[in-house]
Amino acid sequence: MLPTKEQLIQHLTDKMTNQDIANIYGTTFQKIMHLIKKNGINQNELRKVNTQIVYEHSLNGVVVYVGSGVWYRCRRYTNRGNLEHKKLMQEGKLTYKFLAEFDSEKEARQYEAKLIRKYKKQGLCRFNKRMY
Repeated sequence: MLPTKEQLIQHLTDKMTNQDIANIYGTTFQKIMHLIKKNGINQNELRKVNTQIVYEHSLNGVVVYVGSGVWYRCRRYTNRGNLEHKKLMQEGKLTYKFLAEFDSEKEARQYEAKLIRKYKKQGLCRFNKRMY
């Protein structure tokens, strides 16, 4: 079964990639692209691609990383410095959660730093190396 227009809008608002959506419905990336186009959906507007996000990665419910960047950054493993973090991402073992959105990179980085400090005090964020 393919997603309805309303489901597509919700998935895109949740900043899911087209491949993630395709995986949920057992279809192809191309089919999702076709449905988005057919329904006249502006995926960039729904994903708010020009905003900066702060996100966290969790492993079995434990926060292991906090990061910031553009909407798709939380899913990219190719630019990770920690090999264990990268491997867990490649294997799909980490869950991600968007925590906040900001209009400026500076605001996002400040919030990211605040969260890292908070979580480090709790013994979390083992993949974050920098202390702000």
